[in-house]
Amino acid sequence: MTSPYEPPPDDSPIDPNPTYPGPPSSGRYFPQPQAPAPPPPGYPGSYPPPWDTGRPGGISAASVLGYIDAGLLILAGLLLLIGASAVDSWNNAFGSNDNSITAELAIDGLLNLLSAGLQIAGGVMIADRSERGRTLFTVGGGLCIAAGVYWLIRVHDVGVAIWTIVFIALPIIALSLAWTAPATEWLRGENPRDPRGQRRPFGT
Repeated sequence: MTSPYEPPPDDSPIDPNPTYPGPPSSGRYFPQPQAPAPPPPGYPGSYPPPWDTGRPGGISAASVLGYIDAGLLILAGLLLLIGASAVDSWNNAFGSNDNSITAELAIDGLLNLLSAGLQIAGGVMIADRSERGRTLFTVGGGLCIAAGVYWLIRVHDVGVAIWTIVFIALPIIALSLAWTAPATEWLRGENPRDPRGQRRPFGT
């Protein structure tokens, strides 16, 4: 028997997952701390950069020099062919039978055009990572150098000698750049950090 002053018993069901009041929220979001980014390549603790980071500068410079030399060779070749035609017309007009100068000018003009074409094709191909392109580039530059040496011996004129040296210097510098060790490794797809010199796929 209960007293009239005692409260009645609580018969409500018990909540199996009771909730308790927590601290008031401030309404601001605090991001979780993240791992620090690795330092850029070249600094202590950084990853080594990939070996195939792009085309060597020597390849691009060799291609540009080849294009410049090819342009000069095309101009000189056309002038030599025009000169051969003029000499031939002169011989026909005056009944001369000396055709050696005409043949010499015509042959050298054709060699200039051939050298220019090989250097242009080779320059485009080596920029596209082709060893065959470097072979064409070398043949074209070699023809230009050989023709320049011939004219240095053939003509004893200061003006001709200066222009001939320019024609010879451009392919010599271009070939020196195209045949450097980094250029060879890049064209062959070899990893310079691999002591065995094995080939690696592009970009690995």
